[in-house]
Amino acid sequence: MLIRDCIEKVLVSYLQAAEEGFKEHLIAQFLRRDFPEAVASVAGDRDRLLFKGSAGQGVWAKGPWVGIFDPLVTTTPQSGYYPVYLFREDMQGVYLSLNQGMTEAKALYKSDAKTALRGRAANYRAMLGSQIAQFPELDIDLAPSSKSNDTAFYEAGNICAKFYPVNKLPSEAQLIGDLSQMLSMYQSLLEGETSSETGGAVEGDEPVNLHYEDTTKFRMHKRIERNASLSKEVKKRKGYVCQVCNANFEKIYGELGKEYIEAHHLKPIASLKGAKVALDPVKDFAVLCSNCHRMIHRSGYVDDIEKFKAEHYLG
Repeated sequence: MLIRDCIEKVLVSYLQAAEEGFKEHLIAQFLRRDFPEAVASVAGDRDRLLFKGSAGQGVWAKGPWVGIFDPLVTTTPQSGYYPVYLFREDMQGVYLSLNQGMTEAKALYKSDAKTALRGRAANYRAMLGSQIAQFPELDIDLAPSSKSNDTAFYEAGNICAKFYPVNKLPSEAQLIGDLSQMLSMYQSLLEGETSSETGGAVEGDEPVNLHYEDTTKFRMHKRIERNASLSKEVKKRKGYVCQVCNANFEKIYGELGKEYIEAHHLKPIASLKGAKVALDPVKDFAVLCSNCHRMIHRSGYVDDIEKFKAEHYLG
């Protein structure tokens, strides 16, 4: 199904649907399943990106949405930042927005959540620079019927956006082009944020001869490894014995060391920037003890466990 057809269907049908029962409604199912699938079919990178949509939880949402989530940033609309189609409450149009998780902001900043979201949005815009030119809407209008509605917080969380009015929807080619540009900007923001995470400080296991660009790649590498849900899946699939020295923390420390190991991403550091990062928990990761993990990052064999063992492991 075309993205344009999906947008039009929601704009035309949603208000009437919201007057009817929510449970198992076809429009709610369409937003949860068919619309995200249409976006995924043109966005690509299904192995890494997540595509989700919502018409509400148990009751109709005032403003439905369909979002795209990079697990290195977030897997839900509650935190981080992500591209999302946001529908106005009056269904007079939809925005393709780079937006932020409002639930996280509400929990952290309470009554100042909207102020915090606007402040962070300005910071993200500064990081993106001229890349936002194609998405000129910095202040979006989702026609919230109440200041407490989610739509009001999405307004505050907008980083940049493009508006598609109901009576003037663009062509499918234009929608796909905009989506592609938005996803490129999403990746760029992730890379920019990663490069500034440690404020220029060098981590203890970071190779000391790396130049700035390589240091940025290294931090992307570390960010992948620290992704909690991905790390958990890697350990579940690969076990808890170091693939270099065969250390088993449970055997050494008993209950204290049970199920302790670290996930190591095998993608070569030099290939990270500007690329789609492989995130297969079986093919693209190894499990290492903390010592071997730090040592492999100091070596030239980040992507090859066997070569690292042959060259450096003396045990």
